[in-house]
Amino acid sequence: MASHQPQENQRLLTRLPEELLAAIISHLTNREKKSLRAVNSTFKRLAPLRFDRVFLSANSRNIDVFRAVADHDRLRHGITEIVWDDGRLKNCRYSPGDGILAALDVRTTDAIVAGYDCPYWYKNARLFSLAYAMGLEINRESPPVLPDGIISLLDSWEYYKTLIQDQQAVLNSNADVKALKHGLRRFPSLKRITLVPSAHGPFVGRPLYQTPMLRGFPPNFGYLLPRNWPGMESPESLAAVYSWHGNDHMSVYGRDCSNEVYRNKWRGFRVLLRTLAQNPHHITEFVMDMHHHRTGINCNIFSRPSLEAHDLVKLLSTPGFRRLDLALLTGAMERDKWPCLYTGILRRALTRAQQLEHISLSCTMDIYPNGRAARLSLDHQEGAVPLRTIFPLILWPKLQHFAINRLSVRKADLVSFLAALPASLRTVTLSHLAFIEEASSWQNLLCDMRDMLDWKTRVVGERPRVRIIVNNPEVIREWKFICIDEATDEFLYSNSEVSANPFGETDDSNDPIEGPGVMERSYIDRLFERPYRIEICECGLRAVHRH
Repeated sequence: MASHQPQENQRLLTRLPEELLAAIISHLTNREKKSLRAVNSTFKRLAPLRFDRVFLSANSRNIDVFRAVADHDRLRHGITEIVWDDGRLKNCRYSPGDGILAALDVRTTDAIVAGYDCPYWYKNARLFSLAYAMGLEINRESPPVLPDGIISLLDSWEYYKTLIQDQQAVLNSNADVKALKHGLRRFPSLKRITLVPSAHGPFVGRPLYQTPMLRGFPPNFGYLLPRNWPGMESPESLAAVYSWHGNDHMSVYGRDCSNEVYRNKWRGFRVLLRTLAQNPHHITEFVMDMHHHRTGINCNIFSRPSLEAHDLVKLLSTPGFRRLDLALLTGAMERDKWPCLYTGILRRALTRAQQLEHISLSCTMDIYPNGRAARLSLDHQEGAVPLRTIFPLILWPKLQHFAINRLSVRKADLVSFLAALPASLRTVTLSHLAFIEEASSWQNLLCDMRDMLDWKTRVVGERPRVRIIVNNPEVIREWKFICIDEATDEFLYSNSEVSANPFGETDDSNDPIEGPGVMERSYIDRLFERPYRIEICECGLRAVHRH
């Protein structure tokens, strides 16, 4: 009986009206559609594959697929987005820019341990990357033991070497940049460039994007995940930011790390903006997708005039430019009163995008779980980010989405700024903010937003939806975050007198409470969601979930 179930399900599906069946199929991924198309001619006709995104990186497999789509007379017309993966693999033999500690450790990392030329560092990288991905126990006393039957160490190393050699050939020839120029000419519907510091994800086998390169990896292939951009070591890491024009970075990266080598840690950002500045295009959206990484482009490109800031100005001047997600590596700039934001260079760039509909600014400042700036005293109010100094709201009458992440703010300034956003606004995301004043908190910020903004008086469909994102040490270590959106909207807009503040009734609270609309979500699995739960233990509060 069971053996006939798939055929019976197939017959039931084909009896549905084609319009309904096509609507259902439209929600499937390309991978799922490929399986469905193999069933019969009806499904093949109703499940056309979507090709709206292509990938580029310093890898010939990605480049070959990119060019094949660009040269396909039908597929090229559907491409609306290019994702640039700036994750470059390392061979871990010391090279300029690796840092002084790496130079001191070069003999150890280059030791040959497994025949041929497989070095010690790769043996360790493979072992621990697979152990983390498989959830194996890891301790200092005994190394993890990998299961039998997976690709061997030597075969893994041989495969990794071919990747490194291929990558170097691409970098030497700028083949990825040449492919980008070709794509700008060949994709008539192209509107978005997305830049990711690494598409490889937090664990091997869990990529953020299914690029042709990553899909082609052998099963259980372990390797050193690319972490080129400073700040990518862990979700809790805070990377220092150095001058874009000077050589102060040499104290950490070594004297053989020239200014150009240091800048090229952000090669993807630089070549993308340079290419767009030098070639005709119709890009109206530029998205820096940092995902779970606390990183971004060195904010000192805005401390004084730079080629990168000039190229950004030119991009934002594109007619109809509508979306910018800008991620800045800011280190501890709040201690110096955010000099990169006061020069006016960033603001002048933003004034060029007068059709802007979506703006997101993300920084990397260190913030305690209690909502305080880790590197500022409570009375250091000049450390607050000058929102009106950065964002030219009067020039953005079409703005629909506003988001800020990891900034220090004064509550009154933030509420006043939100009040000045245009009536076109539909969504707001406030993520990991630090309140400068001791009396300010997420709890009383929401109270002020409810009482002082006119949003509640607007037509229901025109009220801005507000999402708040916070963290605590437990969920950070699990690659998760706490998202409060439905509970925030309920508190801001409900006519009920009993609508609960998602941060409780204590005026200075920065800790979310349990309740509907307060959820844990995952940086790794975008479909993961569960109610936020807390339990009291001897060491304080920590986030848990119900089994």
